[in-house]
Amino acid sequence: MLNDINTEINMQEKPSLAHQTWVYLVPLIIAFLFDQLTWQRQIGLQPMLLVFAFLLGLSLLTKLEKKQVPWQSLLLLAPIIFAALMTVFRLDGFTNFSNFLVILSSLATLLYTFLNGQWPLYRIREHLLGYLRLALSVISEPITQLFRTRQSATSAPGDKKAMRKKALPYLRGLAIALPILLLLAALLAAADQIFADQLSALTDWLRIENLGEFIFRLFYILIFAYGMCGLLIHALLHSQEKQAINEDTPYFKPFLGRVECLMVLGSVNLLFAAFLIVQFQYFFAGQANISIEGFTYAEYARRGFFELVAVALISLGLFYLMSMITRCETKREKLLFNGLGGLLLLQVGVMLVSAFQRLSLYEAAYGFTQLRTVTHVFMIWLGVLLAVVLLMQLLNRLRHLALALFLVLLGFSLTLNLLHVDAFIAKRNLEHAAAGNKLDAYYLVWNLSSDGVPVLFEHFLSPETSPEMQKTLGAVLACRNAKSDLEEEAPFWASYHASRAKAEQLFAENAQALNAYPLTEKDDATWIMIEDEEIYCGQDMSASLEAPPTQTP
Repeated sequence: MLNDINTEINMQEKPSLAHQTWVYLVPLIIAFLFDQLTWQRQIGLQPMLLVFAFLLGLSLLTKLEKKQVPWQSLLLLAPIIFAALMTVFRLDGFTNFSNFLVILSSLATLLYTFLNGQWPLYRIREHLLGYLRLALSVISEPITQLFRTRQSATSAPGDKKAMRKKALPYLRGLAIALPILLLLAALLAAADQIFADQLSALTDWLRIENLGEFIFRLFYILIFAYGMCGLLIHALLHSQEKQAINEDTPYFKPFLGRVECLMVLGSVNLLFAAFLIVQFQYFFAGQANISIEGFTYAEYARRGFFELVAVALISLGLFYLMSMITRCETKREKLLFNGLGGLLLLQVGVMLVSAFQRLSLYEAAYGFTQLRTVTHVFMIWLGVLLAVVLLMQLLNRLRHLALALFLVLLGFSLTLNLLHVDAFIAKRNLEHAAAGNKLDAYYLVWNLSSDGVPVLFEHFLSPETSPEMQKTLGAVLACRNAKSDLEEEAPFWASYHASRAKAEQLFAENAQALNAYPLTEKDDATWIMIEDEEIYCGQDMSASLEAPPTQTP
């Protein structure tokens, strides 16, 4: 009797799900369908479908468990859904990386604050603790919940017997139906060859030579489903726990005094000031500086660019760390810290302007690439973050830095999506070439995604395009068309991507015009001559498709 009471108390202390079967079944179904849609398939709709399926599963389980979700948590659905949708309309790697980063960060935040909606109030420490708890739930909760169910079933043998009684008719029915189905299917396959072929295709995975692939796929499906199960359990059982947020109490007591703060921030400020004074002409003279120093564009643009960005990031981290560990007991000490910190961030801002100018000069010489364009956008948003951090420090709102970081990430990703990076690159590089500069045809063939193909066709078909540029673009598009033909695979609905579909449509509509730009075959490969440069367009169907090293400056 006493043991039964203790068991009941333990079960009350540890929360469990009312519809536990579904929390295991839903992730397993999602993982199995995702495998079927992605295995040896070109990626298209699958990331969006996975995100939507997971959100649908979460919604279904929330309704079954009769949980109330606060509106603050629902706000996170907006960036998740937008980023998932944009993966169908953008192909360049940097934009999609930012979309996946938004999806993962927003979804993780949604899951560990699903039932309390506190995420806008959390500081960095609460977010880190939430991520840690979510990770631990992914590892342990699926097994823990099964163990609790087993304990509950052991303490209630009558319920266990009733469940067995309900399951027995289904098992008997399956045992009777299987041999009948196998016999009838064999007879129908013998009667119709087409049906036999279809049946054989369905059972190919049962062949012994596919055993290794089957085991591997089964393994990662189960691992994938296990992880999703842990996420769902945490959202439904543990996300209602609100963390105590005392805005006036720091995570640990500040220990750095006025003298130490003055020495650290003062010395760094002096170093930055000396650097800016000595290098002022080097920073902002541009073309004149190149003439004076004898640098090439590449040497000038690359010299110190990434180092300056690293200095900006380190300085931002230093300022945040100093704000946490420095004692500011009097108004004078607070003014001193704000002054030194503000000066530090302002000087870092000047360095960012210099780095931005260096990159602009490099692009003026060689044109745009994905890395250069994305780095430009990143520096702009890094500058915004510096300004926001400085403002929050002055207003004593630095505890909201986590929210600021999240909003800056959203802004960065939104900018890349709206900029349409590869379409922007194609347009700017064609304008750069029209101004008399050399066009990097190799980049347009091999490094530009299908996002930029409509821009290439727009200029190729425009009557305002010069004959020389039209000839170059025709050769570029003919080479890209040959490359895409070699990459072509059997169409599959889940592999649809809006950019690829648009590019394929344009190539099909203008196939006759592109025939005027002949390709040459040499050494089992396809080549084309573009402005006295032989460009590789891919290997033939009997060889593997492989691009040579990137030929950009």
